[in-house]
Amino acid sequence: MEQLEELEETFVEEYQSALMLFELKKYKSATILISKALFALVDYVIFKRYQKLANNHNERFRFLKQKDTEIYEIVDSVWGRYTDTYSKPAMEESIILLKNGIKEIINKDGIFSERIKEIVNG
Repeated sequence: MEQLEELEETFVEEYQSALMLFELKKYKSATILISKALFALVDYVIFKRYQKLANNHNERFRFLKQKDTEIYEIVDSVWGRYTDTYSKPAMEESIILLKNGIKEIINKDGIFSERIKEIVNG
């Protein structure tokens, strides 16, 4: 499987799984998966535009801050919701915030596949 397709598959699986867990009110697991979906989406952007893959969150943030400030600002604004799950119960609002961040990234940028757009925007 091509790298971009693999990143898309990862995003789709994590995003859809997060929504299922959200419906079951499993908020901590849903928050973790929707965060992973966000990072897969960021990896998709970085790979599609620059043919690079980040090895960790620090590399992702550094790369976005230097090359794509709009996406960086969105990711940075929701990052705390993910890290809060390390020590606090996850809240429904956290998932909604992360989901809206994903939607905002997709709607700001035309590089995403129709499949990703359809899954996120319904």
